[in-house]
Amino acid sequence: MFKPLESLRHLAAPAAAVLLMGTLFVLEERRFDQNSALLLALLTAIAVAELLPAAALGLVFVALLLQSFKLFPMVLLSGVLSYAAVPVVVFFVVIGSKSRNRWVAPVAAVVFAGITTVNWFTDQTWINFIFGNQLYGRGPLRTLTYAFLIFGAFAALNLAAWAVGVAVNNVSRSRRAQLAAEARYRETATELAVEQERNRIARELHDVLAHSLTVIVAQADGIRFIHRAEPEAVEEASTVIAESARAALVETRRLIEGFSTALSDPPAHTVEDLALLADRLGSSGMPVTIEATGEPWDLSAAQQLTVYRLAQESLTNAFKHGDRSQGAHLHLTWTAASLELRSRSSLMTGQAATPATDPPGRGIAGMRARAAAAGGWVETVRGQETFEVLAFLPSAGPGQLPCSAVDGPRLGSLEGATR
Repeated sequence: MFKPLESLRHLAAPAAAVLLMGTLFVLEERRFDQNSALLLALLTAIAVAELLPAAALGLVFVALLLQSFKLFPMVLLSGVLSYAAVPVVVFFVVIGSKSRNRWVAPVAAVVFAGITTVNWFTDQTWINFIFGNQLYGRGPLRTLTYAFLIFGAFAALNLAAWAVGVAVNNVSRSRRAQLAAEARYRETATELAVEQERNRIARELHDVLAHSLTVIVAQADGIRFIHRAEPEAVEEASTVIAESARAALVETRRLIEGFSTALSDPPAHTVEDLALLADRLGSSGMPVTIEATGEPWDLSAAQQLTVYRLAQESLTNAFKHGDRSQGAHLHLTWTAASLELRSRSSLMTGQAATPATDPPGRGIAGMRARAAAAGGWVETVRGQETFEVLAFLPSAGPGQLPCSAVDGPRLGSLEGATR
């Protein structure tokens, strides 16, 4: 609504000039003749005041000076209501002025009031008609007093028009600033949503492809060494490779096609799928044991996927960086308020004492982000011989964490956990 009004704003000054002209001609019953010169000059100044503020002020100044030098008809012939156009000019000049010299308009308002007062007292016929016996033979002091009152009235009227123009400008600038801020907010919100979606897709692709490709590479490397000595194991390894690749392809296709993640949809993975995950890693050379304590409660689709992805990333990290021959242990602890997922794997000899030199990957950061989205957290601990990942998920959603869950134990993060 603001933009259409803004586009019609430049028509306001000419419309005001036409309206004022019609009003004065009706009230004073005048016609276009030489006595209308001052009025026409002032109306022209109104019409161009917003587009040409300096020209409008100059036109008013020249018109009033011409009346002072009696080149324009004096007050009685020009009509006293003609001076009503002066504050209108000041108002539209302030509206249209883009100059930093904001003092020009108020100074001009005062100067116009002074020239108008001089014109009034120069026209003896008009001043005697207005004040009559109050000035006649009463001395210069009374004349100056009346002149000061007339000057003050015109100055107050012109300065009031200037103040209204300033207020309108401030409101207009505030509105434009508000619209600009709202536009920037919408752009920022859109960029944030796009970035969040990009991060979500990157996290999903990392979880899907990192695990599947790790298993595929391990199985393929195994085939290179056993295809002659143990040909019967090649078929089993090929089956694992095919299943891993097929699963990665299906999940990637789901992600790219924008499959629905509504809570009513069946989850892409459930806690029961952890057994298949353990079997796949076990067939690739890292035995995985799964242990559960407590009474399980129903998980939402998002929680199911979160638990699976956290376990998948933890075990994949153990497979890639740990001692596969020692295996990995996955422990799920169910309580009424939360689910704790603990993954423990053995480090390679000398790995605990040697700081990691590779740059940090997306694994741990992605796990923390995924757990935080579900209202939980993830922490890691690197020991002398083991590496542990502890994930905590509340039974309630984000922002509804039970007090018992908030006060529960947390493992301290250890420097160097950058898998």
